[in-house]
Amino acid sequence: MPFDNPSKSTYSQADWDLMQAAYDKAAQTLVVKSSTDDDAKVIAETVMTAFNRGNKDINSLAALAVITAINSHPSISEQTYQRKRSG
Repeated sequence: MPFDNPSKSTYSQADWDLMQAAYDKAAQTLVVKSSTDDDAKVIAETVMTAFNRGNKDINSLAALAVITAINSHPSISEQTYQRKRSG
């Protein structure tokens, strides 16, 4: 889980929960296995950046993160996408 609410955070628990839900949805779409995967880092950064810019919709955040991850490393993401489609 890449979203951990540190003490004295500028985000509410509801904000963290929303970002975590968007991350989980994107990670499930891309079949990301752990938060150390390159795609996981891209997803987390994309979700947080879009959230900070005012996007508060889980589906929109997840879709943006998936698109960004695919565009960031198309060979890795294409392989995971193909595995999910064939499995």
